[in-house]
Amino acid sequence: MKELIKNALVLCGITVVAGILLGAVYEITKEPRERQQEISKTNAYREVLKEAAEFKDIDIDSDIIKKLLKEYGITEQNVVVDSCVTGLNKNGEIAGYIVSVTSKEGYGGNISFSVGFSSEGNITGVSVLSISETAGLGMNAKEEEFLSQYKVPEDGLFVVNKTESEEGINIDAISGATITTNAMTKGVNAAKITAIYLLTEYSDSGDTEVTESENESVATEGGEVSE
Repeated sequence: MKELIKNALVLCGITVVAGILLGAVYEITKEPRERQQEISKTNAYREVLKEAAEFKDIDIDSDIIKKLLKEYGITEQNVVVDSCVTGLNKNGEIAGYIVSVTSKEGYGGNISFSVGFSSEGNITGVSVLSISETAGLGMNAKEEEFLSQYKVPEDGLFVVNKTESEEGINIDAISGATITTNAMTKGVNAAKITAIYLLTEYSDSGDTEVTESENESVATEGGEVSE
């Protein structure tokens, strides 16, 4: 019995010391990790909105965005808008906007990415910040060959493997990764809806709104998945 108590105390002591050390390591590395995350985010901003020389966060009412997205069938269970940023050119003029989102419907978990928009509302780029999809399948969502499909100067939202009866801009699904494609597309749609709101509220670009026909073209789940 004494030996059992002794071993339990030793094990408890090791656990406490390990916990303290892990906490110390976390605190020590917290600032460098946050700094690296900030650098990665800024690099993503520069990638999706190359005309911008400076980026400023927009303090946007999240409740308004949630309500707006809900009108298009997108809820927090699908996509979360993480941040909105104004991109300014060298003259301090608005070059466009960047909306960062997290899509929660990826095959391997959350997918986070930033979407850039010109001052006219066209998508200028998509940069994936975090993804853990299947190698050789869903991970191809990071490739420019796939992401370039969203960089089209057209009005409306995106639809995966559009049929003749559907409206919207067609996105070809990644082979064997329909879930990933749908997750990315729904996230880009959420970013585009948010950007149109920003263009209306924060710029002098005129009245811009998403029409009812665009509402019907939000990408939905569907298709067989081999991922």
